[in-house]
Amino acid sequence: MPVSSRLTRNIAANLAGQSLLLVLGLVAVKFVFVRLGDDALGIIYFTLTLNTLLCAALDLGISSTTVRQVSAHGPHDARYVEALVRTAATFYWLAWAVLAVALWSAAPLLVTGWVNLTTLDAATATHALRVLGLGALTALPRSLYASLFGGLQRMEVSNTIDVTTGALQQLGTVVLLASGRGLLAVVYWFAVCYALGLAAYLTLTARALGPRALRPGYSADVVARNRRFSAGMTSVSILGMIHMHADKVIVSRLLPLGTLGVWGFAASVVTRVSVLTGAVGQAALPSLSALFHRGDHAGLLAQYRKIHDLVCLATVPLFAAIAFAAGPLLAALFDREIAAMLAAPVVLLCVGSYMSATLTIPYFVTLAVGRPGIAVQANGLALVAVLPVTGLLVWKLGLLGAGLAWIAYQAFMYAYSVPRVCAECLATPARRWYAHVLTIAALALATYGVIAALGRLAVPDAGIGARAAGYAIATAAFGAGAMKVMAGETRAVLARRWRSRAAAAGAGAR
Repeated sequence: MPVSSRLTRNIAANLAGQSLLLVLGLVAVKFVFVRLGDDALGIIYFTLTLNTLLCAALDLGISSTTVRQVSAHGPHDARYVEALVRTAATFYWLAWAVLAVALWSAAPLLVTGWVNLTTLDAATATHALRVLGLGALTALPRSLYASLFGGLQRMEVSNTIDVTTGALQQLGTVVLLASGRGLLAVVYWFAVCYALGLAAYLTLTARALGPRALRPGYSADVVARNRRFSAGMTSVSILGMIHMHADKVIVSRLLPLGTLGVWGFAASVVTRVSVLTGAVGQAALPSLSALFHRGDHAGLLAQYRKIHDLVCLATVPLFAAIAFAAGPLLAALFDREIAAMLAAPVVLLCVGSYMSATLTIPYFVTLAVGRPGIAVQANGLALVAVLPVTGLLVWKLGLLGAGLAWIAYQAFMYAYSVPRVCAECLATPARRWYAHVLTIAALALATYGVIAALGRLAVPDAGIGARAAGYAIATAAFGAGAMKVMAGETRAVLARRWRSRAAAAGAGAR
């Protein structure tokens, strides 16, 4: 299959999967909030945030290394791929065991000494943290096998597993709560679904590589060939997760646990779009890595421009949709008071997350060319420059400060990372990158921003219908402008696709 076809298929699989999970998550969180209360929602999101940070700490850069190495060597060196997977499995299962023991032991202290419970008793919260935490930690081995299929450019496999288990998880939650079951039944069900997902990955990995690939092992050659890149990716994972979730950790300490729950949900909705951009990057990484290994810099640059344009232009309507719908959606899921509290922070979160999206493909280019050190150094400096600001803003401004802190972090990455990526990986002037991204941002402000401002002035308490109409008008205007500002390579691809579909439709009509 041609590279472009595989890339399109992988991107489509990721987009479809993440979109379905978002819809299912909206339904489930409504039931959790109504039936169990905000503390229960808070303990769920606190546990998932904690597990994300722990998994990042012991990821060891293996998942990104696996995608990169499998995409480069998979077609012609099956024995090396098997050795890579077995060696990685050894590290990941050991990491799972270490984290499981640590989380089980620390759960009582976290519940009594860190979070601020208001309605949930400490014993129930501790038990929920332990059960949900042990299940969620299986994300470590799952990420290994998912990265294997990513490297094989078979992302429909991982998306099928993730969407199926995610759907079971959310639908099961609704059924349990509708039948009157409590928080512990829900967290046990979450743990079962995590186990089912892992079992599916193990089964399909055995079919793809053979049962022997499931046995943990050790290859000195694999470690030697990937030690430097994996070490860099370990730092990227840890530092990146710290910055992404620092606001939630600080909120969990300074504000009631229920506030963390609703903020965690709102952030997860926005992050779902960010996950889509990451999914596009993951889908593109094998192609970019293969082009780099062939020494085709012109092809890599052309591929980068097309994918970067896709992310920068396609995510604007997605983030804008969240900003337009946030008020009515949050009021329907929670209540009007919570919706009013979250309205401005969610808009700020959307702005910061769009800035992050524009940095996604440059980041994956650094992985493709083996330069993760750029992200490591940027995030290391941000610990000193941005993290104290995050704590101060949350302390003084609450959730509004959390949204502002996310924008501050992205602004720092714009200033430090972009010039280095352009100079060291793309060999293009940084001013062109800034000019292109700022042009798209100006177009978004002139369409969505103007419509939102006019709508707020004309109809301050507009319902979902009026907001949808304004959003549709702004999207049409943005789409027309996007055709003017997109890169030439992107416009050429769209023109070829249009002509081929028109020709196919004409042939079908005859």
